[in-house]
Amino acid sequence: MMSYMKYVYAVYQERSFSKAARKLYVSQPWLSSAVKKAEQELQTPLFNRSTNPISLTEAGQYYIEQVEKIMAIEEEMQRHFETMAHSLETQLRIGSSMFFCTYVLPNMLAEFREKYPNVVVTFSEGSSPMLTERLLEGKLDFLLEAEGPDKNLLNSIPWATEEIILAVPAEYEINDRLKEFGYTFDEFLLRREEGHQKPPVPLSVFSEEEFIMLTPGNDIYKRSIALCKNADFVPKTSLYLTQMMTTYYLVCEGRGVSFLRSTIPEYVTHTDKVVFYQLDDPLATRNIFLSYRKKQSSEVQKKLIAFMKNQTLAPKKADSGVLFSSETQDEF
Repeated sequence: MMSYMKYVYAVYQERSFSKAARKLYVSQPWLSSAVKKAEQELQTPLFNRSTNPISLTEAGQYYIEQVEKIMAIEEEMQRHFETMAHSLETQLRIGSSMFFCTYVLPNMLAEFREKYPNVVVTFSEGSSPMLTERLLEGKLDFLLEAEGPDKNLLNSIPWATEEIILAVPAEYEINDRLKEFGYTFDEFLLRREEGHQKPPVPLSVFSEEEFIMLTPGNDIYKRSIALCKNADFVPKTSLYLTQMMTTYYLVCEGRGVSFLRSTIPEYVTHTDKVVFYQLDDPLATRNIFLSYRKKQSSEVQKKLIAFMKNQTLAPKKADSGVLFSSETQDEF
């Protein structure tokens, strides 16, 4: 019975079949027939055609009241979905490791937020498979990780390159025998400058040391095992952890040797409790990928892609005005 709603309402507004027909760009006979069908379905007349201008019957008055309620609901729905669509256009949901979500991205995206102050960024930490699934489901806009997802499903940009290095407690005696290879904290930050480069260490010399490893299933773990295999030994693992930053701090406490990402020293406080070693193996260099769905339509998402292409892993000063939120899951 509501299929003729707009026709009945137009006649009510115009108080005339002819005027309503012109408004709706239909013929008057067709409009009269449509209203008549509505009255037949309702089994009661909606208009008193004997008056001039045409007027509503009691049933017609009730019908119009209900139509206006329906129209109000439709308008409210339209506003709601327009607001939702606008909200999605000003949100960026990025999934990555705890290290990136905590140390790298908030400072880096401060500059992006200066350009686009209405954008709200949400960070989600989690395992690579879980974050990839959320990206494919549309629950994330971007994924920043070391393992490039399936190119058949996602677009992936090699965004940055980082080293995998060996971190050794400074108190370990082995460091005294490897001074030509080992970097103190400050030396490591200067390693790219002329005159500060040291040769990579032969990994095999650490074959008898106890290792702290990240849990199986992530890129660092797989590379760590392969690096040791290439050096002809199996690491003696004393502890498995899910968080790389926890691993770093346990190394500083003297709990064991570990493979870490080379960017960590650039984001943490200076310490004299750790010595860093570079490794001479192709597996010790890896790409960081920025991945997103193939159907990328949001303008703000395109702006982030363009912005990230001009960024590096070098830390920047945080902007206290940046608006971010975080969803913490399992680390990868």
